[in-house]
Amino acid sequence: MKGQFEIKIPKFDFNYIGKKRKRTLSLRERQILYARAGGKCEACGRPISFEEMQVGHKKAYSKGGATTLSNAVCLCYRCNKLQGTDDFETFKKKMNGTYRKRNTAQSKRRRKRSRGPFEIEVPKFKLPF
Repeated sequence: MKGQFEIKIPKFDFNYIGKKRKRTLSLRERQILYARAGGKCEACGRPISFEEMQVGHKKAYSKGGATTLSNAVCLCYRCNKLQGTDDFETFKKKMNGTYRKRNTAQSKRRRKRSRGPFEIEVPKFKLPF
C-alpha cells in the first residue's frame, strides 16, 4: 500500500519510574534508635525526649548513605544542624576539638611565617641637623 509505514515503539517499563530511595525511618525504627541511644544525643550526650529527637545519618544521604538503622544516629536539633553533610566520625572530631589538630611532632616543625609587604623593617637613622 502506498503512503503507509510502520512505527516501532520501544517497550518501556513504567513501574521503574519514580522508585526512590527511602528517606525517613518508620515510627518503630525511630523507637528502636531512641532506645539504642539511651534517650541521649549521640553527639553531645544531652538527654532529649523522643519528640525532640532527630535522626542523623552516619554517612550523609546526599553522599549516598542509606536510611537504615545501621546508618542512623539519634541527635538533638542543634547537633543535627551542625552536622550538615559531614560524616558522623568527622562531626564528632569537630565537636571534641580534635579535627585537623597537629600532633606534637608536627607542631615542633613549624614553618617560619613570611612577612607581608607592609611588615618591612625600615632602618633607623639620625638626621644631621
